[in-house]
Amino acid sequence: MSSRLPWLLALSGAGALLCEVVWLRRLLLAFGSTGLALTLTLAVYMGGLGVGGLLAGRVAWRRPPRGYGLLELAAAGWALAMPAVLRIVLPVADAVPGLAGAALAATLALGPPAVLHGATLPAASAGLSGGRGAGALYAANTAGAVLGVLAGPLLLLPLVGVRGTELVAAACGASAGLLALAMARELPATAAPAGPALPPRLLLAGAVAGAASLSLEVAWSRLGALLLGGSVYAVASVLAVFLLGTALGAALGRRLGPTATAPALVALGLLAVGGTLAWRWLPHALGLVFAATGPAGLGPGGALLLLLAMGGAPLASGIVFTSVLGAVPGSPTRAAGQLLAANTLGSVLGSALTGLWGLPLLGLRGVVALAALLAVGVGAALAPSPRLRLLGPLALALLLLASPRWDPALYSVGLYLRVGDFADLSPRAVERFAHEGFRLLSYRDGRSASVAVGESTRTGNRWLAINGKVDASTGEDMPTQELSGLLPVQVFQARAGRAPDTLVVGLASGITARAALQAGAAHVTAVELEPEVVAAARHFSPWNGGLLDDPRVTVAVADARSWLRRRPVGAAPFDVIISEPSNPWITGVSNLFTAEYWALARGQLAPDGVFCQWLQLYALPPDAMRSLVRTFLEVFPDAHLYESIPGADALLITGPPPPGLALPPTLDPAGLSRLAGRARRNTDDLPWVEFEAPRWLHRPTGAENAERIQRAR
Repeated sequence: MSSRLPWLLALSGAGALLCEVVWLRRLLLAFGSTGLALTLTLAVYMGGLGVGGLLAGRVAWRRPPRGYGLLELAAAGWALAMPAVLRIVLPVADAVPGLAGAALAATLALGPPAVLHGATLPAASAGLSGGRGAGALYAANTAGAVLGVLAGPLLLLPLVGVRGTELVAAACGASAGLLALAMARELPATAAPAGPALPPRLLLAGAVAGAASLSLEVAWSRLGALLLGGSVYAVASVLAVFLLGTALGAALGRRLGPTATAPALVALGLLAVGGTLAWRWLPHALGLVFAATGPAGLGPGGALLLLLAMGGAPLASGIVFTSVLGAVPGSPTRAAGQLLAANTLGSVLGSALTGLWGLPLLGLRGVVALAALLAVGVGAALAPSPRLRLLGPLALALLLLASPRWDPALYSVGLYLRVGDFADLSPRAVERFAHEGFRLLSYRDGRSASVAVGESTRTGNRWLAINGKVDASTGEDMPTQELSGLLPVQVFQARAGRAPDTLVVGLASGITARAALQAGAAHVTAVELEPEVVAAARHFSPWNGGLLDDPRVTVAVADARSWLRRRPVGAAPFDVIISEPSNPWITGVSNLFTAEYWALARGQLAPDGVFCQWLQLYALPPDAMRSLVRTFLEVFPDAHLYESIPGADALLITGPPPPGLALPPTLDPAGLSRLAGRARRNTDDLPWVEFEAPRWLHRPTGAENAERIQRAR
């Protein structure tokens, strides 16, 4: 094997991972980030990888680097053409109702490049004399993916945006392809045999490792959101730690050889459950990290805590893959293709079943236990050693018994947001914060988020938290929740003289929707992403007036952008749209603070309609606040700013304020223009607020933002 080939696979891995990140962003903007849409899009891409591997494994490649290079160039060309592809694909898919349209779009847009990416490992392995060489290529490819997952959010996306990152990804793939073609010129044109097929038991091991690993990765991603928040950096940390462990395990597995397959599969399950032993204390450790390093240390410190939470299971997963390849005596092309297909098939099933049903039915700990049971059970059954067949399940049973219970209260209070407020960050203080002074009324792991409802035992304040972030309450949030529903309806009635048909983006407690009805709305449609939030809203019935049972209310469980984009042609526009999602630093929610989203919403608004946008002032960089204002003004130039909670929350509402309004505006359009100045635009292609705002979560910016608003008057 040429010493240059692993470097090419590393470059290819970085480019492929960047492509995957960017393409998922593009499609989820169109079809939504609901659990089902996200799972479907991932399944199409990963399924394409498996098909590509299976097909490439059947080919007798001539000048193997040449075939590999051509595949890389073709995938890079698709990346260059992706915007044009989507302009063709999306209108076709829109003609198909429901998720079938999303499936069609994902298949047409992601299927071909996924097949090309999946074919690269078998093609690059052609001409090698054994499976260990293919294992080295897999390890290098996965290591490159680690670089891609870090470079995307940390450097490329904030700097050059989605399209720029896509071009960098294409350049990585094209460079690998051109270098491979140059290598091919140095080799004679001889057909490389595909080699032997893998035995079924080894294919089973690869499939089970994929299913268990991706199931665990879904659970770890949710744990990361609860521990560190839902920012793009928290998401990247989980994936980077997972891929790094897999890459190291792959490098180790090729040295251990085929005898390590069954023990590694057993170890995968045992290590995953072993990692849960630390889950009870991760928030306490996060407090200690903040006390020692301040906000700057939360990123790397959180990554180390996630490494501890995973317990080394990704390492075992990588060992399984390359140890299976090590069993191949001749050319590994066919074996690599078969293994990749089996592994990705297992990954699709593991991630889909976990995201759609596993988390809602079993919770985080239940998902880990089930994935571990699968890995240990199959690993023990494949093990040649009777001792391992006995000790593996026994050790799993003991670990499950020893693992501390899942404590939802500890993860529902949003410690990652509150650590900056603590004078004492000792484990004892963190424990008191999580368990004293409130009672947990409900906690559910949903498809897209974990939702909790709690109540203060002292004040009676009831709050709703999504992934630990409080998004509604009956205490200090009430002015914003009520005014968000009241003011836009009053503005519209003064302008049009009729009861408005109203859309509310983000149900939360339902208090805003109730305020809109009380102000005179004829009908309210509330769009909510997570079904568990709808269920949690019933805990606020004394404040929302039993909203969910009101015949004037319709609740749609959907991604708001996708729902708006796919409304039937000719559907009546809304008179009032109230957009009150969570914070713009949260990945996914950030899509509801861009120019394209506001333009989409304006297209669904009646000519005399009113749009209301909630705007965060606390823990938001002043430049980001100005950016959101400038971007909003480009779409709604007649907007006014109302301070529902000075220094904390503001509302941007279109149209002139009528006399007798419940709250007079602070800034008119001219004042908003002075506030915005020459701030950067926030767009789908360059959503820089999503990348900048998480860095300011522990800075008290509310007073500074309020002062800027006053200076703009």
